[in-house]
Amino acid sequence: MKGIQKRLGSLLMAAVMLLSLAVTPAMAAEEKEPPTAVTASSNFGYDFRLTFSNGAEWLSAITKIEVDGTAWNKVSAFYKVCNDKDYYVDAENGYLYIGEDFSVNPATCVISAAGYNDLTLKLNKTNHTAEVVENSGSNSGSSGGSGSTEKPDTPENGTIAISDVTIAKDNWNSNWVVSFSKADGYVSQIQTVKVNGTEWKSTSYGPYSGGSYKKNTENNRLEFAAKDFSPTPVIGVLKSGDVVTITATGYNDLTFKFVLDDNGNASAEAVGGSGSTEPPTTPEKKTINVSDVNFESSSSELDWYVTFGTESDKYIDAIKGVSVNGEPWESKSGTPSTGGSYGKYNYSNYMNHTETLVLAFAQKKYGSGPDVLKSGDIITITAEGYNDLTFKLVIDKNGNAKVSSDTTPGDIYQLHVKIEGSFEAAIVGQKNYDGVSSASVGGASSNKNSAVTVYGALVEKGTDPTDKDWEKLNNESEIRLEGSKCSVSIVPDASKGMTGTEDSGMKGVYMTLSSDLTLNGTPKDAGSYLVSVHIEDDQGRTAGSNELPFRIYTGEETLAEQIQTKNLKKYESSGLYAWDIMEPWAIKNFGSNVTGEENSVRVPKDLEVWYGSHQSGTYGYLGYDQEWEKVEAGEIPQTLYIPNGCNLTLVNMEILSSVRIVVENGGKLTLSDSVVQGIIDVKSGGTFSMNYDAYNNKFTTGASICGQLRMESGSTLENAAIYSHANYLANGDLTDRTTYAPVVTTTGNVKVKGKVFISGDAGGRDYGQTGLGVNGTLTLADDAVLAVYGGKGTVVDTKGGTAIELDIGTITGNGKVIAIGGSVLWEKGGNAVTGTGTISTREAFLQGATAFKAFDAEPGKAVSGNVTVASASQHVQDGTVEETTANDPLADLYWTTGTQATPELSKYTIAPRSGYVLMNIPYAEFYAAEKDANGTAAKVDAVSSATKQKTRSTLAAGSYHKNADGTDISGVIYPVYVADLSILKSFKQVTDKNSLTITVTPKDKEITTTYTGKDTLFENPDYAYYVLSEVPKSYKTLTDKSDGSFSFGKATAKMTELGNTSVSLKTGSHRAYYKLEVSGKLPKNIKSMVSAVTLHTTDGQTYGLRHVAEIWHGTKLGFGVDSGLQDKTINKITYYLNDGTIQTIAANIKVPKSTQNVTATVENALNTARKAVVTVENLPEDFDARYEVASGSTDLSAYNFKVEGEKLTWMGTPAFGTYTLTIKDKSGAYAPVSTSFELKTADIIAKYDASKKALVKVSDAITEEQFAAYLKAISAVSVDGTSYAASDKGAVTIIKNGGVIDLTAQPFSKGEGASYSLVVKATGYQDLTFTVEVPKQNGGSSGGSSSGGGSSSGSSYAVSAPSTKNGDVTVSPKNASKGDRVTVTVTPDKGYELDKLTVKDASGNKLKLTDKGNGKYTFTMPGSKVTVSAEFVEEQAASIFVDVPADAYYAKAVEWAVKKGITNGKANGLFGSNDPCTRGQIVTFLWRAAGSPAPKGTAAVPADVVPGSYCYDAVAWALENGVTNGLADGTFGVNSTCTRGQSVTFLYRAMGTAPTTVNGFTDVAAGDFYAEAVAWAVENGVTSGTSASAFSPNAGCTRTQIVTFLYRAYQGK
Repeated sequence: MKGIQKRLGSLLMAAVMLLSLAVTPAMAAEEKEPPTAVTASSNFGYDFRLTFSNGAEWLSAITKIEVDGTAWNKVSAFYKVCNDKDYYVDAENGYLYIGEDFSVNPATCVISAAGYNDLTLKLNKTNHTAEVVENSGSNSGSSGGSGSTEKPDTPENGTIAISDVTIAKDNWNSNWVVSFSKADGYVSQIQTVKVNGTEWKSTSYGPYSGGSYKKNTENNRLEFAAKDFSPTPVIGVLKSGDVVTITATGYNDLTFKFVLDDNGNASAEAVGGSGSTEPPTTPEKKTINVSDVNFESSSSELDWYVTFGTESDKYIDAIKGVSVNGEPWESKSGTPSTGGSYGKYNYSNYMNHTETLVLAFAQKKYGSGPDVLKSGDIITITAEGYNDLTFKLVIDKNGNAKVSSDTTPGDIYQLHVKIEGSFEAAIVGQKNYDGVSSASVGGASSNKNSAVTVYGALVEKGTDPTDKDWEKLNNESEIRLEGSKCSVSIVPDASKGMTGTEDSGMKGVYMTLSSDLTLNGTPKDAGSYLVSVHIEDDQGRTAGSNELPFRIYTGEETLAEQIQTKNLKKYESSGLYAWDIMEPWAIKNFGSNVTGEENSVRVPKDLEVWYGSHQSGTYGYLGYDQEWEKVEAGEIPQTLYIPNGCNLTLVNMEILSSVRIVVENGGKLTLSDSVVQGIIDVKSGGTFSMNYDAYNNKFTTGASICGQLRMESGSTLENAAIYSHANYLANGDLTDRTTYAPVVTTTGNVKVKGKVFISGDAGGRDYGQTGLGVNGTLTLADDAVLAVYGGKGTVVDTKGGTAIELDIGTITGNGKVIAIGGSVLWEKGGNAVTGTGTISTREAFLQGATAFKAFDAEPGKAVSGNVTVASASQHVQDGTVEETTANDPLADLYWTTGTQATPELSKYTIAPRSGYVLMNIPYAEFYAAEKDANGTAAKVDAVSSATKQKTRSTLAAGSYHKNADGTDISGVIYPVYVADLSILKSFKQVTDKNSLTITVTPKDKEITTTYTGKDTLFENPDYAYYVLSEVPKSYKTLTDKSDGSFSFGKATAKMTELGNTSVSLKTGSHRAYYKLEVSGKLPKNIKSMVSAVTLHTTDGQTYGLRHVAEIWHGTKLGFGVDSGLQDKTINKITYYLNDGTIQTIAANIKVPKSTQNVTATVENALNTARKAVVTVENLPEDFDARYEVASGSTDLSAYNFKVEGEKLTWMGTPAFGTYTLTIKDKSGAYAPVSTSFELKTADIIAKYDASKKALVKVSDAITEEQFAAYLKAISAVSVDGTSYAASDKGAVTIIKNGGVIDLTAQPFSKGEGASYSLVVKATGYQDLTFTVEVPKQNGGSSGGSSSGGGSSSGSSYAVSAPSTKNGDVTVSPKNASKGDRVTVTVTPDKGYELDKLTVKDASGNKLKLTDKGNGKYTFTMPGSKVTVSAEFVEEQAASIFVDVPADAYYAKAVEWAVKKGITNGKANGLFGSNDPCTRGQIVTFLWRAAGSPAPKGTAAVPADVVPGSYCYDAVAWALENGVTNGLADGTFGVNSTCTRGQSVTFLYRAMGTAPTTVNGFTDVAAGDFYAEAVAWAVENGVTSGTSASAFSPNAGCTRTQIVTFLYRAYQGK
């Protein structure tokens, strides 16, 4: 039945269509003609833009366009028309856009419009033209032939099978695309589309939501929105189960079910057969998990976008309602702007070309309405087909949102707040507490009186914030505050006695943009207040802070009250204080804390820094404005003292003109970002600095002096950038002065250290301000810089200021002075230096200012008045006259104060200036170039025998020495040519103003010499120099090497040979082993003319000599065994004389090999003995000895002196007297060895007559001639053990002519009645010993006794001292009782010295000796007789080491140690006297003293002692013998300094015996490891401690101390 009905319906439809075609011509004529006036062009080059005049109505009626029979698709915008099959109608502007995607050109285009005949065009895309086809638009052009009314047969409807329908997403995943296979052109015939019975609208764009579709006729596709992009969708997009019905012309209706599988793929399924209207089945409800919910902030952070996992799109489409905390929220289109609503929104991501359907909530409220979502809100969502979804929203401090399944109400986070910093105190009635203040350079800056910061932390409840949780609450904070809900509280502080009724008059301002908490208002009631802050964030969380104090002062407080240390901040690490910040900020009243003075305050000496504020340009104020005339008159009512020990920095302070600052001796003041309106006086010993950060070693800006800095004699100006505003920012509100008085004045001797810059202020009238005034001497320390600038002349009648004004002043020192005259606009340029005085610094850059021709002005001068410039390196230049002010060539030289911390010093370069100087040249550098052609550079002997007296005396003329103690001779004073004198800037320059006084005491005679000018080089450092005014006759050329060192060329004078001279060589000299003597025709004053001497050898060697050590009196020249001249022939001697000449002397001297280490002695004997013992040691193996005995010129051949074995024998009885044994090498290769001895007569010639107090003939048998000969032969007299020479240097006359004893001589000083033991030594005679008693005034005993060749009788026990060779030993008394002190006097013969002294009792036990100095020793008499014995050795040359003066206490010890082979000193002829002695060195000394025994190999040597090193065997020996066990850490400490405790312990263990006494030192405990050793050392005279009560066991030992200990220890063995 249904099929029949359908067929009947089809027949009826065909009949209607036939009737509709059978219209009459009259009916067709009702259609309008289209416009034919068309203009063609192209919009993009690949389309047509057709313009129709008056065609707007027709364009609006266009329904279809076909090109060559293919329908073109209508698009929504003109720019979408490209090289494709699209068109766009712009009726309003009369345009029609047609795509040109056709293959045949030209193409036929038919345009159909409702109510109009079709318009046919020929489109040519080559040139984009359009031609109307003739008869286009008329009825004659209709189908069916001309005038035909016949209609074609209606074809049977087609059917689309469901299997031919496919559904898929497009490339954007935005649309569902429905395709129909086997049905070309089907989509173009579609008339309607219904979904679930509701007709959907056809659209040419999108589609963007449900309820519409788009026909894509080109591709025969139908498109539906897959996502809802509309902010207010009325009909949702297709859902699984929706039934779709499509009606198309010529086709049967197509009905299918839209089905989505679990993967989101779509398909079409039959619904009860084609055309079925069965309703879709209702799917089962689904569940969205809380874990699928994702909150994200929009890019603008204005909205929350919520998605729900894989079901998100479908779920959002299905959402029907949302409630928050149980309150339903309204669904709105788009994104909400407040709380209380939500929306569904298609979010487009233009970066990846995607669109996402989201559920949107307002994140920030930007309109009136309910609050937006907050952390802790409970959200419930209801959606069709889904179970309800409930969750909690959680927002962290970063603003990120997450959800929680825990739906317990409340936020999980807690907000915390704190404030840190301080509020500057205020004064009652203070204006502009939060306003602005005048800055140091005249501008204005924000006066930020508070330094308080607000910090916040957001942590989970129940958790305390950690340091990393806190952050500043500003616009960059992660915690987002609601500024309108934050507040500040200021309340009286009850704990400070406030009643609570007080009103601060202030309001708090919390700037949430910067986290700053500030105060503003006018302070009202004095007292203490507490300030706190309350905050609230964008999630509604709240917190209150801690409280900070705020103080309001009355303004009548005194400085003396406020500056007490109880009000200051103490730095615990240093113990120093800071006034941080001065309270109140303005103090006009001083009070006093200085006894006897009013209005005077001395700051605490431990006050390190004084802050007026912490904001640059915001000042604390001290004092008040005082009229400047009163200040100049000395009427300064208030005084601020900076005391001894105080190093104070003033920061952000303004010291007004009522205050005088006084920097006392030992005090220091630094100005930083501060202004001084009055006077600063820096006393002797005081120091001033300004605009300098000593901690970071850099200059700053901000501080200025508007008054004056006055530096008194003895004060120091150090690292200061000083500039003045005296004429423009001076004296507060008074502004009562303009000045050109100097900014800084110095009086007396003032010192500059570091870099100091001074600039006068621009002129207020007459002149720019002078920078510096100097009266006295201003000395620049080494490398110091002083740069001074005259004030500018900035108005019409103001001249440039002077930089430096000398008032009988001198600026000197090893630094650089810069002076620049003040610049001008119209008037005279400023001068650099004026007045009377001298500039003698190392460098001087003096520049007068420029003047300008347009104003007929005079330029400034570099030097004006009576000023002398004596600097070695100098730029002294007057200013020039230029055309205009724009052409000032000096512009870059000026200092831009206030903005430029310091001027650029590299701009003040000084062109090289050559010159000649007299210079101190070290020996090695002087002699380096002095060699013969093809010779070897001169070597310099490092050995010096100079004593402290000689090096500083005229004996050293021509040399110089660095050390004022006389311990060195350093080099030669000689003229030098310097190409650039500025390279000497680091070295000392002496001038004619220098003076030097040296006092020496040779032979106990005091001689004082004053040196002036260039002569003072004598005692000055290396490279010190004096600038010469004339070219010298001879000079060396200085070269500045790349490493910064100097070298000197060969002396320029031509060498001249001296004739009529002779040269001889001696060996064994006490000054130097080898001694040359030059005689003949030499310059008359050769003694004082010698600058240097070189010795030349036949093999090209050159050897340079040193003064005093090797050059004596000009004619005696010495050199040592280490000179390298042994076995060489000296063929020339060159003298460099201070008259500018170089003289040479020919020579032919073969230098024999040294026998310095050979010792030879002959025992004194009676001339009748005919034999004497000879001892010769260390004679070289190849020395072929020949022996000769001589006694003056006497012929001794008759006595047949000869040496065989160890005996000297002779025949007969030779005359008694002194003889010399000389041992010569037969080949002459070695120097001869000589020793003296005496042959004595057995006759006794004299005796002592007590009644005459004189020596007399022993008997009448002695002739007067014999007695006179005896008296003449007396060489020394010993008085109580002290020997006094009878002749030569240091002689003391005890026996006068005729033999009388001179009891008035110095040795007889014990007074009347005293007795003395005398021993008379006479060459060739036996010793005469006797006792002399000085008469008493009352006529008492005046006798005495004498004996020849023996000792006087004594009482209890005898003290005997047998005679010994090469010296004499006497004792006093010769008989003593037990317990008595006995003195032993040791007198070596000439050329000898004591080697060993031993005292033994009757049992052979050694007695302890105490060295009293000067050859005297004492011991305590035991209960038995005593024997004293001594051994003497040949005296060691006094010139062993440069750093061991002959008169040093350790000299003999060093000589002994060298002779014993214990040490050979260090390199370069030095012993290293003051060098620390290491543990490795002391055990080596001990080991060598013990004979250097080979170690047994039984001890494990620590690893820090390297095998093969100098001390390896010594350490092994010391360990084996218990001298040391090493250190506790297992090392030996080979390079560690040996302490006094360790040294005496090593000595004691090596050679000591148990002490009999206990030490009494307070720093040596009985249990210390060195206690017993210390007692032994003291008991045996090794050392006596560093004071009466201290031994200093932990003090380090020097090398000389160690060898002295060792020497003393061995003397007692």
